[in-house]
Amino acid sequence: MTINNDYKFIKRCFELAREGEGYVSPNPLVGAAIVKNDKIISEGYHKKYGGAHAEAAAISSANQNLFGATLYCNLEPCCHTNKQTPPCVPQIISSGIKRVVLSNLDPNPSVNGKGIQQLKDAGIEILQDILSDEGEELNRFYFKSVRTNLPYVTIKIAQSKDGMINSNKAERTRITCNESEIFVHHQRSRYDAVLVGANTINIDNPKLNVRRVKGRNPLRIVIGGNLNLNSKADVFNDELKNLTWLFTSANSDISKKELFRKKGVKVFEIESDMKLRLDLKSVLIQLHKNKITSVFVEGGAQIFNQFIEQKLFDELVILEAPILIREGIKPFPEWMSRFVGSPSEDSRGFLLRQVLQLKSVEKLGVDEKRVYRKIEQYEKTK
Repeated sequence: MTINNDYKFIKRCFELAREGEGYVSPNPLVGAAIVKNDKIISEGYHKKYGGAHAEAAAISSANQNLFGATLYCNLEPCCHTNKQTPPCVPQIISSGIKRVVLSNLDPNPSVNGKGIQQLKDAGIEILQDILSDEGEELNRFYFKSVRTNLPYVTIKIAQSKDGMINSNKAERTRITCNESEIFVHHQRSRYDAVLVGANTINIDNPKLNVRRVKGRNPLRIVIGGNLNLNSKADVFNDELKNLTWLFTSANSDISKKELFRKKGVKVFEIESDMKLRLDLKSVLIQLHKNKITSVFVEGGAQIFNQFIEQKLFDELVILEAPILIREGIKPFPEWMSRFVGSPSEDSRGFLLRQVLQLKSVEKLGVDEKRVYRKIEQYEKTK
């Protein structure tokens, strides 16, 4: 087996793993391929949480003897029993597979090298770290959750060319094009939850569901510290209201909290300051405890600012439309605005690289999509 073939078959595992997007959380995305005589003879992927793991699926679907075969998998096979399905390592050992090639170790403390060691002890040849950076990218939600006990947070901002997200505080302004909206719905289907603040609910009355693509609906997280919310908004009354979680202050109005609970909305009480503004890290901790590994933040300006100021985000997606609003609401505090201009702006330069790393730029219809990743440690620039 050549190294080029190893890369090729691991890439196939990535393709298979992505088939589980939106359905396997809080588990990782995993694909597996079994190869014999340089040909794939069986494949599998983790289809849904609680279902068969990729390795087990590939082994069970094989229609020929696996003795001497190679198993390709993008993540270390599991070896523990504190989960809903049997461990994969004993199945691999008993199958007759003699070589295992993988991208990443599983950071879960119950696995993290233990699965590989058991395979080695059984005489199985191991080759690891093949396309490990791509494997890390594929499972960035899972890895962040396991390593930090916090979900992966992406902020999505739709703005005009002159940096406005709304033209008027009292009404919704449509900014981005059809292709950008399709992209947003696809992202909702991938993330465990979407999150907005009270102003977005009151002004936009968003449904926060998946309509433009095929996929499952995410949880809908509403931040309302003082419960100044329109109780008639769609997210509190539609057929998906059981997917709406409301985070409010422990000191907010008890009768209002009861009103939302009677609607079937799950209400969480969180620490807050004197103005009933919630501690967002406490919100994220609570979400992690409830097996939420990824959050897609969709608005509004106050929520954006809080996540950015408190450094509680991992990724920033800017959808910029070629229109001018001139007067309206900006998504960022002034210090941050200098760092997220268009990539052609010279002023971005050195300071941007201190805060955010520009990962990609592409066109979505007439709009421009820019994706930034947060550099882990940075200080607010005055």
